[in-house]
Amino acid sequence: MKAGTLAVRARVAGRDEAPWDRLNDAITRDLVTHGPLARERFARTWTSDDDLRALAAVKRAPLDPALARAMTEMHVRRGAGAASLANLERLARGEAVATVAGQQPAPLGGPLYSLHKIAAAAGLARTVTARVGEPCVPLFWMHGEDSDFAEIRGASVLDGAFELHDFALPHGAHTAGGLVGNIPAAHLAPLHADALAKWSGLAGQADAARVLEHAMRVGRDLGEVTSALLLQLFAGAGLVVVDPRLPEFRAAARTVIGRYLANAPALEQAARAAGARLQERAGRTPLTDASLESFVFEIADGARHKISAAAALARGADVTLSPSVALRPAVQDGVFPTVAMAVGPGEIAYLAQLREVFEGVGVEPAMLVPRFGATWLPPEALALVEASGADPWRVVADTDAVLAELAAKRVPSELEGELLNAKAAALDGLARFAEASRALDASLPQMVESARGKVDYQFARLHEGLIGKVRARFDKENPVWRRLRYSLSPGGKLQERRVASLEPVARLGIGVVAELCDAAAEHAALAARGVHEHWLLEG
Repeated sequence: MKAGTLAVRARVAGRDEAPWDRLNDAITRDLVTHGPLARERFARTWTSDDDLRALAAVKRAPLDPALARAMTEMHVRRGAGAASLANLERLARGEAVATVAGQQPAPLGGPLYSLHKIAAAAGLARTVTARVGEPCVPLFWMHGEDSDFAEIRGASVLDGAFELHDFALPHGAHTAGGLVGNIPAAHLAPLHADALAKWSGLAGQADAARVLEHAMRVGRDLGEVTSALLLQLFAGAGLVVVDPRLPEFRAAARTVIGRYLANAPALEQAARAAGARLQERAGRTPLTDASLESFVFEIADGARHKISAAAALARGADVTLSPSVALRPAVQDGVFPTVAMAVGPGEIAYLAQLREVFEGVGVEPAMLVPRFGATWLPPEALALVEASGADPWRVVADTDAVLAELAAKRVPSELEGELLNAKAAALDGLARFAEASRALDASLPQMVESARGKVDYQFARLHEGLIGKVRARFDKENPVWRRLRYSLSPGGKLQERRVASLEPVARLGIGVVAELCDAAAEHAALAARGVHEHWLLEG
């Protein structure tokens, strides 16, 4: 299979059986199939052209002029390409709708699923245009106002031998409550150098070095560096980046925030009640009571702090406000003409809790579409798939078991036959002795049965030892295969949750991003038919 020029080894659907259960999320499945929970919690569905057309008609509107000017200036400073600037102009004039994906800024573009998620937004934009004829622009919400440093400080890369290397920003790069987007770019330089050193010799290392150098040259902090990096990677897709730290954005967001403040107690209670229903229906409450105490933060001196709705309302324009997770989606969809949002399982769950919040602040939410997800299989993994004949997903999720099975097949048949014959002869001899000993003492066969169990156990150990010796020789002959699990499923996690976004670029070159957008467009079209699969890509 191919998506554009990107080879697709397999598309894997989640199911209850291990190891496919790692891809099987009940709320995602309900959303894809427009099940009972999705029908209750989401007013429109991606599978309906009529819903999409109606939403686009409602949402299409010019951007706030001051915001449009500020975003244009920002994109020029970050080195945005012609397609991005043209898309931003279409949005500013109200000539296009948008798709969106969001993530915190992080070193090397964040975890690999960030790259996949942005590709998903690009693929969704293409699909919107193909389905309903609307010009559509992919947006990336760069969530630089987050303050969770622990979540974003690390980055992991694989070297040419598939050894995993973990790097992290220094603790001193961040202060408590500080916006992660504000982390000075200087703290990124040593991490970039370390990653590029580990990627030395890879086909795309020079491309990775070039985009990082450009991003560091035009960006002053982590938020700006991440924005510049992604604008380069997705230049062909015409990506537009949203930086919510812009004063003009905060001003544009005040309309939606003001509607929340005017009705805060009722909206907070509605979100809690929705959480209780989700707990009853789906066994989870994504947004806890603590996260719903207030839907806004105060931004002061580069840090964010919780502030009650009452205090925020009383201080009026004197306080700079930022939406929390409970209000941010409504702000996003209220400021921009978003018709579809690429989301992971966690996002689907918490957005299911916010229907009444959207209604309360008068915002039409974007349709939710499960994001494109993928695992990249290097040539060595593909060779293991061929040699073992195993299902490709088992090679990813259960590498060691596949290797053990393959090694077991390499045990010389004559040796295994001799061992089985020796075991059969020993057990047959014990059986004859047990029968003969009965004449002497009726208890002797019981003693023989006990001995039989011990002999059985020792022969099993001999068989394990035989396989172990073959496995040791097998591993010595195929050293890369032993390390594959660290690249395919590092730490038992999906590859895209651990490895850095720039990993495919370092291995295959920057052109792979355009191919990824092609794959994501196909995924978006399949999602419109109720199909959601995890892709295994060759590369």
